[in-house]
Amino acid sequence: MKSFDFNGAGSHRALSEINVTSLVDVMTVLLIIFMITTPMIQSGVQVELPKARATAPDLDEGLVITITQDGSVYLEERHLSPSQFDAVFQAVYTKEDERPVFIRGDEQVSYKAVITVIDKLKGHGVTRIGLATGLQPAQK
Repeated sequence: MKSFDFNGAGSHRALSEINVTSLVDVMTVLLIIFMITTPMIQSGVQVELPKARATAPDLDEGLVITITQDGSVYLEERHLSPSQFDAVFQAVYTKEDERPVFIRGDEQVSYKAVITVIDKLKGHGVTRIGLATGLQPAQK
């Protein structure tokens, strides 16, 4: 059986083709890796949010401040002491900024800790403050 000669009659050049099978294999493995790791890196500080029936806000729209069970405060994923909070927040959020600020407070955190953060935010001119909650399971 004679094979078809793509290079012309009697040509002895090597046939150059792109082998896409290995490319597809590598891309599939990368896609699976990204699908597995993406949910793990969405929120860096783990807190147990209180449950509510209302839908949770889209936290990607604004800044997220997290208050952990022990009262530690995080701006996005950066731990802030009470003395650092004002300076760092002022550098990240300007008064002309219209982004909302969401507070993710652990369900065991004291009410006073949340009010202290809200008071500081209002002092910086933040007018759009949201409280993040977990979704309460439907009752049967």
